[in-house]
Amino acid sequence: MKSLNASKVAGNLVRALRFLVAAVFLGVVVPFHLISAADSAVGAEAPRRVVIPKLKSVVTVDGKLNEAVWTKAVNLEPFVLNESKAAEREGTSVRVWYDDEALYLGWSCTDSDVQATFTARDSKFWEEEVAEFFITSGKLERYFELQWNPLGGVFDAIIKNDLDQAGLSKSFSGEWSYTAKGMKSAVVLDGTANQSGDKDKRWTVEVMIPFSDLGEAPPKPRTVWRGNFYRFNRTKGQEAELLSWSPTRLPGFHQPSRFGYLEFGE
Repeated sequence: MKSLNASKVAGNLVRALRFLVAAVFLGVVVPFHLISAADSAVGAEAPRRVVIPKLKSVVTVDGKLNEAVWTKAVNLEPFVLNESKAAEREGTSVRVWYDDEALYLGWSCTDSDVQATFTARDSKFWEEEVAEFFITSGKLERYFELQWNPLGGVFDAIIKNDLDQAGLSKSFSGEWSYTAKGMKSAVVLDGTANQSGDKDKRWTVEVMIPFSDLGEAPPKPRTVWRGNFYRFNRTKGQEAELLSWSPTRLPGFHQPSRFGYLEFGE
């Protein structure tokens, strides 16, 4: 047992050192508690995992999430601060299910101060408030980035990420001309955007993403993809919150080694 433990410790130290060197090269400030918890590629606890149920229903994509099928979907919460895992100020959850044609997302974002002005497709929504979904069926170096903001704005792109041996992102670029042509989304805003003098309640997003938009056939049960769910939340007079379902524990969302495991259920 002693020799096994020593080997394990040595392995963790090697991974931690590689992680630290890569982080220094990238100019990333790395908390020591992350380094000591070396695991997988980036030295943190294992990414989260979820089983997405396969359900049958007809939904109207209107942002209301009032069909019975949404109560049967898996509910992903809580969201936490991406780097520290601290609790969020306001609640975020996303319900997920799929059928033979598409993946369905139902976002619910509690928000006392909705800050959003962009409406044009592929705007820089992350400069205000937005819900984001990254997903890949294959290699982590290539994935889809989809976004929706409180005013119904949509962003879609294919990201190519250059990862080092430790699994850290060195740089990434996007295929900005990509359009998810079959995707449908709708938002219901309970409040008034960009008016910090009043108190808003929430915004919800209903999304239908055809698997064909992701270049894939419908996944078979037990197939595992990688993906993550994020949110930018802003409140006047307070620091912006970068929230995630499976926290990367590193600056930025584009760390695909930290994407969660999305298993498609029976």
